[in-house]
Amino acid sequence: MSTARVSLWPELQRATISPMIYGHFAEHLGRCIYEGIWVGPKSRIPNDGGLRLDVLAALRQLRAPVLRWPGGCFADAYHWRDGVGPAKQRAETVNLWWHQAEPNDFGTDEFLRLCKAVECAPYICVNVGSGTPQEALEWLEYCNYAGESTLSRQRGKNGSAEPYGVKYWGIGNENWGCGGRFRAEDYAKEYVRYASYMRGFDPAIEMVACGFSPGETGSEWAGWNQTFCANMPHADLIDHLSIHRYFKRGAGATFSDSEYHSLFGDLHALERDLQLTDALLSYFYPDKPVGIAVDEWGVWHPSAVVDNGLEQEATLRDAVFAGACLNLFNRHAHRVTMANLAQTINVLQCVALTQGGKMILTPTYHVFDMMRPHMGARLVTHELECDTYETHPVSLQGKRPVDELSVSASFADNKLFLTLANQTVDKDIETKIVLKGVKAQGISAKVLNSADARDQNTFANPKSIAPARQKSEGAKDEWVHVVPAHSFAAVTLTLD
Repeated sequence: MSTARVSLWPELQRATISPMIYGHFAEHLGRCIYEGIWVGPKSRIPNDGGLRLDVLAALRQLRAPVLRWPGGCFADAYHWRDGVGPAKQRAETVNLWWHQAEPNDFGTDEFLRLCKAVECAPYICVNVGSGTPQEALEWLEYCNYAGESTLSRQRGKNGSAEPYGVKYWGIGNENWGCGGRFRAEDYAKEYVRYASYMRGFDPAIEMVACGFSPGETGSEWAGWNQTFCANMPHADLIDHLSIHRYFKRGAGATFSDSEYHSLFGDLHALERDLQLTDALLSYFYPDKPVGIAVDEWGVWHPSAVVDNGLEQEATLRDAVFAGACLNLFNRHAHRVTMANLAQTINVLQCVALTQGGKMILTPTYHVFDMMRPHMGARLVTHELECDTYETHPVSLQGKRPVDELSVSASFADNKLFLTLANQTVDKDIETKIVLKGVKAQGISAKVLNSADARDQNTFANPKSIAPARQKSEGAKDEWVHVVPAHSFAAVTLTLD
């Protein structure tokens, strides 16, 4: 057993943790939308106008704050008019990047009805690669215009006389790659065109520019963010810059112990992305707090390929990693304004899987559920002392020490909330929690764990991995909590 010490200063509060950090992403890809979210109003699967009731309930329980749609690579080949109006009159098109038919049964109105049912903010990504500023502007008008126009009347005929008030708009997706293979300076020009008209039409919206993970050394796009910002000096047109980061270490459910540890080491690369992007935004936009939107992130296993709709195993390791990643976003709450796990249902690191009329929750779902108290709370200053191990993080030179424990802490409503991810595959960690300047009258804890980090929930045994209550010992200002190997824990301390 290892030992660790976490010292907490609840009175030294820092940035507010944006609830948007706990966001999700749903693309027209594999079974994410069709079968995952949408089954149609005539389905025998219980639904609300075509939306699966079990999925709606699961996302409501998470208090899912924001949902990104329609992509992903799909976005820059998507024309929104194909997905509005009477279902029988909609065009049947081809999903270019994911090699499947697109019936367009699920479009703008269905997506926004989904967001209303879940009570989350919609985040729409417009088509830059094969679209036009006019198409994007008319989409904005369709969604948000409160006055009389052809498009607002069309929206009324399609079920919503009132404007939807969509706040978040992404201007393209991965435009350095599947979104049109732009050069950064050319994308900057396109961004200004799109953003100028959209900001002019609705000054209340927030726009997300397409960025690149700057820590990807050796990539031809590694300097994308700097070149984009240098060619897009209009701070009034940008609210967030997106970066994406996927993690690949070993097979989904048969990875080695070494690959387990290497996966957590790869968080060094993500932290480097955040640090570089933070510095860049501070330099180019010193008078405006432009946020970082990590609007695609997650573990991508080799079993997830186009032919199977990017479906993969959903193990405990994935869940513990998600907790460590969210801890990292929390610790950078001064700049990270949004993050979107890829993807919501059935695809990649999803929170739920469906099989006909059945649905099961993945271990990753439970981590998001356990971390809900962080949403909107104030980040608390902490100090972590623990053992480390060394590994080679992806895209960084040499070995780096990795803390055996990942933590973040927040404060709200006289409660201190601490989340801990055990980043070792084989060591329990006896953790001393030390309060500085305050005392606690009580403590409660939950842990997500299983015998093996490779374990997963299945349709035959859907509740194999689920949070359980855990005891902690101590009194007032010092508590001892054991974080089992390859587990995730959430601790709540009620202060005097």
